[in-house]
Amino acid sequence: MVDIYLLRHAHVDYAPPNQITAHNALTPLGHEMARRLAERCEAFELELLVASPFRRTQETAAAIRERRPDLPCLLMPEFAEVSIEDLDGYPGELPPEDLLAWDDEHFIYGNGRMWERVLAGWERLQEIVAQRGAERVALVSHGGPLNVIVRHVLGQDAAVMRIRDSWVKIDYAATSCVRYVNGSKGIVWLNDARHIEDLAPVRQGLW
Repeated sequence: MVDIYLLRHAHVDYAPPNQITAHNALTPLGHEMARRLAERCEAFELELLVASPFRRTQETAAAIRERRPDLPCLLMPEFAEVSIEDLDGYPGELPPEDLLAWDDEHFIYGNGRMWERVLAGWERLQEIVAQRGAERVALVSHGGPLNVIVRHVLGQDAAVMRIRDSWVKIDYAATSCVRYVNGSKGIVWLNDARHIEDLAPVRQGLW
């Protein structure tokens, strides 16, 4: 049996005039969420930590590694959020790096490219897990890639172009779990944020 824990990065302030790029840092609230997420991960007895290269995921993963400095950690660009790099080959005019400035056409193209690389990364992660003989792995990623993984596990690969219209709600610093056992896969839980539940008054309006 293999459990892969899907962890969304902690809180980031996306409100204008801030931009949404690869460089957004966690807010003070986000760092507290990351600290609590790291505490929550203690119960998972992780054997491997995987993270997107974006700053917000790296800062979230750093909180986990602070508690578990011995935990092996892999950087996997395949699990980054959609970004300007996903518009490589786009036939029209390129938008700014800031996602807030993108049109629907940019997201349709970019999400399609993101979908492909996330699924390729998911397949590579399965190979890494098998090679290491790991049974408890955590992936720190973003709302977009985690939606791809959840929908893939549920058999919805054909719906790539509708990812912005049909969205799985995943809160900042929330945990989900995908389990592989006896050749089958399924979602054990989705969007569990009980470790930051007392921050609800602060969280209001931030999701």
